[in-house]
Amino acid sequence: MDIPTTRLAFFKLNVADIEKARTFWEGAFGFHVTRTYDEDSFIEHIMALPSQGEAGPSLMLVQMKPARDMPVGPGHGPVGLVCDDIAASHAHAVEAGAQALMDPVDVGGVIVSMLKSPQGHEIELVQPLG
Repeated sequence: MDIPTTRLAFFKLNVADIEKARTFWEGAFGFHVTRTYDEDSFIEHIMALPSQGEAGPSLMLVQMKPARDMPVGPGHGPVGLVCDDIAASHAHAVEAGAQALMDPVDVGGVIVSMLKSPQGHEIELVQPLG
């Protein structure tokens, strides 16, 4: 049986304050808004990294209207980002407001660190070795 072709398109994060979330992701990692949907029941920013362009995958930030608390539940994993210099990326994200959960550590062929965004979403940074 042939599997139809698909590609990963986006990660969607629900947030209580979309502008604070946008400011964090722009400042910490360089994401930029490529499109915004402002509907009656929600506002959504579609964001991309300059190195990947709009081909994606995209990070989508969504705030419901009216704005309300959006607690992060336990049924998900982190947003994963590959870094050329994990120590610099980790430090820059912390300066931009992330909480360090695990400093960069070699786990056997890859360096990994864990952060939490100001909105409570986990972020895993990865730097392959060699």
